[in-house]
This record gives sequence, C-alpha cells and structure tokens, in this order.
Amino acid sequence: MTATETVYPASIFSLTDHEIYLVTAQNEGQDGGQIATWVMPATLVPDHPRMTILLSPMNFTQGLIAGSGRFVVHLLSEEQHELLPLFGLYSMRDRDKFADISFERGEHGIPLLPGSCGWAVCHVVASLDLGDRILYVADIESQEVATNRRPLRKREAFALQPPELRRLLEEKHRVDGLRDRTLIKHITH
Repeated sequence: MTATETVYPASIFSLTDHEIYLVTAQNEGQDGGQIATWVMPATLVPDHPRMTILLSPMNFTQGLIAGSGRFVVHLLSEEQHELLPLFGLYSMRDRDKFADISFERGEHGIPLLPGSCGWAVCHVVASLDLGDRILYVADIESQEVATNRRPLRKREAFALQPPELRRLLEEKHRVDGLRDRTLIKHITH
C-alpha cells in the first residue's frame, strides 16, 4: 500500500450490483455524458414519475445539468458495456465522447443513444449540494422502454472490460474517492 492509499472497512454497498446508467445533457451548444449508478425512482405516483440522481460537482455533465435544468438518463443494456470506459474514464473537457458513436438528438437537443433498455427525459425540480455530490430530484417528462433488453450491471460491466481498462476504471474510482473526501459537507440538524 502506498502513502496515498487508504484501506476502508467493508461496506454493505459492496454487496450490491447496481445498474449502470448513462446520463446525457446539453446546454448552450455543449453536449455531455457520464456514467452514473446512483439513480432511483423518487415517487410511487404513476402519473407523475419522478427520480433522484447523485452526481459529482466536478463532472462536466453535472455542470450542463446545473445550467439547463434538464438531462436524459439511459439504462444501459448488456450489449453496451463498451460505453463504460468511454463515458466513465474521460471528461468532455478533454475528449468529445460523442465523436465516434451513433446518437440522435431528443427533446431539448439532448443526446439520445440507441440500444439502451430505455431512457427518460428529466427536468430538475430540486437540488441539494452535499459537497462531494449534488442530489437532483427530477420530474420525468417522457420516457421510452425497450423490454427486450437486459440492464447492464456493475459487476458484469467491469468483468467484460479488458484488464487494462478495468484497472484504469478502478484507479479512477479510488482517486475520485480521495478527491471527494475534501469536498464532502458534514450536514447537521
């Protein structure tokens, strides 16, 4: 172990196997896209669907969402595992993630990627800055579901990556965790 590594206790969340989402956004002519796993429904009201999502304030795509108040969440399918390193390792500040992939423009000009299990166009109704994450609550304006595809999950997605990409993804996760330690806000009541 190096001086920058920290050993953390086991977590109940290490037992989970999250679905992998791709979040896309567009603001003032700039596109963004990033991987997200902290996405969940936020209501039981069927005619007013709402969701929550947690994103790093350091991510380019989060900045576009903050500016536009809109995003699209795609539930990636098993066949889309190759999108994990593209949208999980790199920033749009450094690389155009959409340059070599096929996509369409949906409502509000936001990129829509074909082949997912489905997508939801969302409008932010509330947010909470937690320091290391921004919690967004969003109304789902429209959505499409492809029932013939299976969702990509974290363990499978990592297992399908070549060893070097898997190592880079794991290292980015570790480094981001160290960075986020300095950003986290301690909220008290």
